[in-house]
Amino acid sequence: MLNSIATDSFTVQTYQASVTIGAAATTGNEASIGMPDNFLPIAVMVTVDTAATNAVNLQDIGVQADTDDYVDGISVAVNSTGFKGIFGCNGLRGISGTDGALATADEVAAVVSGVPGGSGVAMTLTFIGIVGSQTLDLTI
Repeated sequence: MLNSIATDSFTVQTYQASVTIGAAATTGNEASIGMPDNFLPIAVMVTVDTAATNAVNLQDIGVQADTDDYVDGISVAVNSTGFKGIFGCNGLRGISGTDGALATADEVAAVVSGVPGGSGVAMTLTFIGIVGSQTLDLTI
C-alpha cells in the first residue's frame, strides 16, 4: 500500500525588477531572470528612476514571451520621476488571471505607449506576490 502526504507552502514575497526602455524603443526587459519560479504576482509598485522626455505612458508589464502577462492595459505617465502607484496584476499570470504562476521564471518586460526619447525611461518594478511549493512525502 502506498500512502502520501503533501505539504503545501505559500509565502508572501516581494521581487524587484529594473527595466530600461531605450530612447527609440517601446519595450524593454530586465537584464537577467531574478523572479523566483512559481511566483504569483498580486500587485506591482511602479517607480520611475529616469523619466521619458516624450509624454508616454506605461501600458503593460509582463515577461519577454508575453509583455502583458502581469499587468494589462494601464495608463501611467512616465515622463516624470518618482513613485507612480500600486497596480493590481490583472494579466493572465496575475492574481486575477487564468494561467497561474510561471513554473520557470522569465525576464520581466515593460511596454510604453510610444518612444520615450532623450535617455529612454528606467523603472523599478516591485512585485508583491505569493511563492507556492509542495513537498510530497511518500511512505510504504
